[in-house]
Amino acid sequence: MSDTFAASAAEHAARVSYGKLLAVLARRSGDIAAAEDALAEAFARALDVWPREGVPNRPEA
Repeated sequence: MSDTFAASAAEHAARVSYGKLLAVLARRSGDIAAAEDALAEAFARALDVWPREGVPNRPEA
């Protein structure tokens, strides 16, 4: 799988789901900054893993 396709999928997931994911994480932790950091780390990890292993069926999950 190409890096470009994986990056495109990660960007789409971020655009579509970022707000919802941030709200879920912030509600659980009570810390918006920590939730933003966790999401940034998750998307960075996706950019590392998805080109090698493929984009999951539900990237936002």
